[in-house]
Parts: sequence; C-alpha cells; structure tokens
Amino acid sequence: MSLLSGDRKLLKRFRGGESEAMARVYDEYSPAIAAFLTKGFTFSSKGRLLQFRGYHQPFDLENALQETFVRAFSERARLAYDGLNPYKSYVTAIARNLVLSELRRREIAMSQLVTVRDDGQETNPTVDMLDTETGDAEPAPSAEAQYMRQEVLRLYRSFVEELDERDAGFFNARFERQLTQVEAGKAVDLSHMQARTLEKKLRKRFLKFMQSHGYLDAYQAKTPAVIS
Repeated sequence: MSLLSGDRKLLKRFRGGESEAMARVYDEYSPAIAAFLTKGFTFSSKGRLLQFRGYHQPFDLENALQETFVRAFSERARLAYDGLNPYKSYVTAIARNLVLSELRRREIAMSQLVTVRDDGQETNPTVDMLDTETGDAEPAPSAEAQYMRQEVLRLYRSFVEELDERDAGFFNARFERQLTQVEAGKAVDLSHMQARTLEKKLRKRFLKFMQSHGYLDAYQAKTPAVIS
C-alpha cells in the first residue's frame, strides 16, 4: 500500500504542507524517482516513437530529481493528489512531464534521445521530431521545495569554487554549457584523452562531494557503472 494512501493522518499533514511530512515523503519516494530518471522511458512525438535515455551526469540527475519534487510539493500538486492511487505513480508522472518539458525547450542534449523504429532499431532523432506545444503553467513551488532547490544550487557553486581554473572551466563547458567532451576539452586546451580522463575524475569528485552532504545516495545505488 502507498505510504500516503495507507496513512490518512500523514496525508492530511502532507496536504497541509508540514515540513516533516514532506521530508518523510521525499525520503520514501526519491530513490524510485531517481531510478526512473536514470533509466529513461519511451514516448510518442509527431507519430514517431522516441526514447529518453535517462540522466547520466550526477548534477543533471540531482537537478531533475529536485525539480520533480519542487513541482510535486507545490500546494496545487499536493492538493491535487487524490490520496487513493499510488503516490509513486503520481510523482513519476510529474517527473516524466518535467523531462518532456525540458526536451521541448531543448534543455536536454539530443544525444540523450534515440528514435525507435517499427522494426525495433534505434536511430538518432532530429530536433524537429519533438513537439513544441507546452501544457499549462507549472504551479508555484512551496517554500520547502524552494529551499531544497536553493540548497542544491548552493552546494553546486561551492563545489565549483573549490576547483582550479582549468577544472572549473572544463566543468562549466561540459555540464553547464553542455558542450561535447571534445569541445569542452578544447575550451581548456586539453586533448580528447585528457578531457575524458578529467571528466571521469570530476564526476567521481562531484558525486562524493554531494554524497558527503546527504545527496545522490540513490544515484550511487542505482547506477554504479556510470561512475566506475
């Protein structure tokens, strides 16, 4: 039975926006949502079947995870949950809609998409395969959710400030500007081999940094091969 549907008192407190109740819900469901965002999913767009490969950069995953709960913990979303159906399915739908919204805004690299043909083969998609229609405006985030997002951003900035000039430049080019590994390496005068080695090192370092502050535990548990 779902945590919220099985505990009416907790559901009432959650709908009321109590921080302790929301923290309990987050702890219960964030690992499953992190796994969903890492694994990816298929969806239809303009008559084509597309597949989102999932987030495989620690910062991208954590940002999407937190943004999902920013939306899920807004007053509008809390009150919209009927308390009967599994809450996991409810939050998963929010996570899926978040990804699709980012795809429409081109905020997810096209390399994270593949097209699945009728014969089951995969091909690279083109930008115009994606629908550009947007849904209703997202509800305003709750104070608790805003705090969670601001805390992740603060930690991210702290991590970048600890890097030397070269590493910070590469990190910015690769993960903020979303350049390819080769392009990010060229931005700081690195060969492709050097860029690949540096990216691997920075991924591990960033993951350990976030885990030391209580984040990304689910990422480590679900995707060890990505950071090995």
